[in-house]
Amino acid sequence: MKKKKMTIFLLVAIFILIPTALTVFGYRIYVGASKEIEQPVIYDRHYVMITGDKDGGLWDSVYESAREEGEQRGICVERFGSGLPVKYDRDQLIKMAVQASVDGIILAGDESEETISGINRAVDSGIPVVTVFNDCSGSRRQCFVGSNYYHVGEEYGRQIRRILQVNPKSYTQKILVLMEENPKDASSNLILLGIRESLEQQLGVTRAISIETAQVDNSGSFSAEEYIRDLFLNEEEVPDILICLSEVYTQCAYQAAVDYNKVGDVQILGYYCSDQLLDALSKDIVKATITPDTDKMGRLCVKALEEYQQTGYTNGYETVDLKLVTSGDARKLLVEQQKEEEEK
Repeated sequence: MKKKKMTIFLLVAIFILIPTALTVFGYRIYVGASKEIEQPVIYDRHYVMITGDKDGGLWDSVYESAREEGEQRGICVERFGSGLPVKYDRDQLIKMAVQASVDGIILAGDESEETISGINRAVDSGIPVVTVFNDCSGSRRQCFVGSNYYHVGEEYGRQIRRILQVNPKSYTQKILVLMEENPKDASSNLILLGIRESLEQQLGVTRAISIETAQVDNSGSFSAEEYIRDLFLNEEEVPDILICLSEVYTQCAYQAAVDYNKVGDVQILGYYCSDQLLDALSKDIVKATITPDTDKMGRLCVKALEEYQQTGYTNGYETVDLKLVTSGDARKLLVEQQKEEEEK
């Protein structure tokens, strides 16, 4: 009889108590998971990056690295002005960032009076500013993160010398440098100086070389494309070597070379290295491209703002390394990418 009662008790425990315990345990897991989902992420600081729409691939890469660095530090880094139904210019976005009392601004700078005024307004409001890619030296910004543009010019000079050695010509070689239509942009002038001095030091007067510049309007969606297309259509104006100082100019140039059957006739040296440009490099449509370390660039911006927030000081200038990508490099990278896709 006792054994029978014990058996009944065990059955009750198995069929009633254990399911009840599992239900309570499951409910606690559900509640915990729900709280975790509903609980918002709290950041220590809020930084914004203001870049504009030009050279989208380059800025996407810089922003992504800045965002990742911020996540690791508990900081929200926002691409300010991106995805809005209304397009605001840089000065308006700076004013909006100041009104929003953000903790720091990462800005694609220039030397215009409007940008200087906007940066100083932010600093006066207690918001540190880091300029990236292009500086605004006339302002009170805390740090500039970018490349040494004179060294960029020297690297273009080295690539020009290689092209001249492979393709010697008895007549004057025409080199055209496509620069942004901004008279206060010091970076393009430093690159041009580096090119000229590099060629003069190495070639002297042994070769007849003509170096010309063209300031290209890049404000509209198709203005740069139209200018470069017209350049390739004019036989008298088309250069032997074309140097493009932006991602947009590079894309327009290699597309025009293909469309107007000028591949090989015009040696193109580009800037930045997008996925599309890798294909053009691998096919020798573009001879080489120079690209900054965008990952390091974005991370240095966040680190500079953090250092200033914590100590009140930061380096005034942080240098970013340059990388040269040739046709051979592009072919190797494409093979590696294909292998990675096949392994997935």
